[in-house]
Amino acid sequence: MRCSIHESLPSIVVLLCALSSTGHAQAPTPAPTPQPTRTLRTVSNFVPVTDQVIRAAKPEDWLTYRGNYQAWGYSALDQINKGNVKNLQLVWARTMEPGINQATPLIYNGVMYLGNPGDVIQAIDAASGDLMWEYRRPLPPATSLHNALGQRKRSIALYGSQIYFVTWDNFVVSLGARSGELVWQTDRGGDLYISNSTGPIVANGVVIAGSTCQYSGQGCYVTGHDVITGRELWRNEMIPRPGQPGDETWAGSPFESRWMTGVWGQLTYDPELDLVYYGSSGVGPASEAQRNMPGATMAGTNTRFAVRPKTGEVVWKHQVLPRDNWDQECTFEMMIINTPVNPGAPDMLSVNPDARRGPRKTLTGVPCKTGIAWSFDAANGEFLWAKPTTEQNLVARIDPKGLVTVNENAVLKEVGKTYHVCPTYNGGRDWPSGAYNPKSNVMYMPLTNLCIDTTARTDRGPAPQFVYNTTNVGRFPTGKDKVGRIDAISVETGKTVWSWETRVSNYSPLLATGGGLLFNGSMDRYLRALDIDSGRLLWQTRLAAQAVGGTVTYAINGRQYIAITAGGGPIAAVGVGMTPEADTASGSNAVYVFALPQ
Repeated sequence: MRCSIHESLPSIVVLLCALSSTGHAQAPTPAPTPQPTRTLRTVSNFVPVTDQVIRAAKPEDWLTYRGNYQAWGYSALDQINKGNVKNLQLVWARTMEPGINQATPLIYNGVMYLGNPGDVIQAIDAASGDLMWEYRRPLPPATSLHNALGQRKRSIALYGSQIYFVTWDNFVVSLGARSGELVWQTDRGGDLYISNSTGPIVANGVVIAGSTCQYSGQGCYVTGHDVITGRELWRNEMIPRPGQPGDETWAGSPFESRWMTGVWGQLTYDPELDLVYYGSSGVGPASEAQRNMPGATMAGTNTRFAVRPKTGEVVWKHQVLPRDNWDQECTFEMMIINTPVNPGAPDMLSVNPDARRGPRKTLTGVPCKTGIAWSFDAANGEFLWAKPTTEQNLVARIDPKGLVTVNENAVLKEVGKTYHVCPTYNGGRDWPSGAYNPKSNVMYMPLTNLCIDTTARTDRGPAPQFVYNTTNVGRFPTGKDKVGRIDAISVETGKTVWSWETRVSNYSPLLATGGGLLFNGSMDRYLRALDIDSGRLLWQTRLAAQAVGGTVTYAINGRQYIAITAGGGPIAAVGVGMTPEADTASGSNAVYVFALPQ
């Protein structure tokens, strides 16, 4: 039996134990080793995916995790629109492998490429749901895979004539897109404590992948690999070693006690600037008193990086949360957006008065669980503005250059003392990605209204496998009784255009469309479509289990489809304790595809 814990929830006893997520039955006696690839039919007339194909992707396809390099989560398709979305109907569904299912399918020329839990990759006819080929990764015994977070496959990458993904046992793997055969595999470090939960991107001919090392007595890294051979070209570690720049910010702690910091969130890329953007996570344990690092700002943690894909050279970086005592994991996507910059929201935390107003290329989004929205100049990292979304008491202020001062009253300075913290370890936001509408220059963020009373434990010492080492009691923010939330925020001004709330956590990436719709799943099993301009609910349907995968849209022979993966995972714990009446069935992993009646 295989048991997995969500990145955000190691302090909450919520486990999903699924039989062998690779789908192999364990024979009691030796048997012939099954072939990893089963091909029913090949993908015919496959056209290689070039940089230019991705940069000018056809609306009929969904070529990358968030639809484009810049992570907009947007499709120009408009056959399904505000007027007819109520007529959507299920046209096909297909079961998936058991395990933690947060996948986003890719679609190219009528073929769906789908990463299943446990390193099962499939090519599926996207019009009918028929299997074309399937690859099953031979994995070590489940008991030796110490980092259960690698079981999930939030995304895979498609480039050239190959599929790229990172395995549970921390290999970067390339498969042939036509028939699923293994092309190459590269071991990134086989201690089985480090893995990857989001997936790689391909930028300027380099496969780039982050890593997650919760439960690991070490920090993590980002690696770049040659697309043709898999050879590792560069490796960037997050945590400084003794004598390296930033070492002095770790309060003299031994390198061996600097745990967890990695890049497990989504990577984005701007091909014009030739910069890849990613963000690092926090450190364990949560309490600085327990890790014996009072006041340490911990360079490398919760930092936004811009790097050259060919070399890994860091062009600029900015720490968006120093002195993290709450595992706020600033590793989530920030979108590359060309926009006028005229910050004018009344609730701004900070504005750079010296920043040039008017059009510029920005890196904008909500990078941390704090729920604070940030905007930077994408080319040089100049701070532009920052504003809160959900209730937070972790950041006291941000100065005009973007330097953060934390709230001393929320810092976990004493073991055994209870602190009221907003948001929680689950965050004002978590990994589910936002979306952007280029028609209105508005971004949309899935959020969570949650606070906690947290106490550093006295009954055990800190250790990597405990991660937070705290006890926690969930609380609603003042005046709130709904967990789920979406905020629509102007990228130009930072003003909140509208905010929509729902009782149960809507823990799923967003999809914006040219038909004026915003799609979002929820943990009470609904897939919903909102009016992108007002947040008004236009349509919803209920699935068999939690609708927490990434919704995408595509078209084949003039017919537009909406697809989402749903099913299982310990994600069921995110805010569900605050809504005990909710029906949040987990399991029964499947991909569901909807369209208008013909």
